[in-house]
Amino acid sequence: MRGTAAAAGVVSAAILLAPGCGGPSQNKSASGDPVRRASFRSLAARDFLLGCPGAAQRRATREQIDRLGELNRFAFEKDAMPSLQLAANDWAGLSRHDTRPPCVAGEAAYRAALADFAARLDELAASIGSLRQ
Repeated sequence: MRGTAAAAGVVSAAILLAPGCGGPSQNKSASGDPVRRASFRSLAARDFLLGCPGAAQRRATREQIDRLGELNRFAFEKDAMPSLQLAANDWAGLSRHDTRPPCVAGEAAYRAALADFAARLDELAASIGSLRQ
């Protein structure tokens, strides 16, 4: 019991002292930030797509994953990385509570998941593109 409490204390201290956790003045991306919201939705759509049987091995999936990487680079150039990082953190914390049924086998389900991911990437691109540099 003592070891668990000590470990929890160390983890809490590490979180509090971690870069970016210095308080509200460092968090420049509110939960209503369009880039943060669009990034969160794109991550959720990506993970749902990757849950489709065989999706990870398909070329169309890899192309959209590459597109996400390019959008992340574009966001970096527009100084929107904090929004992307916070969205990734949000998704990491909430993904285990996703109540959607998993992607079923079949071409129709894969195509629908791929189209949804592409649409979420379009939203992400638009939100990043609307930022002033």
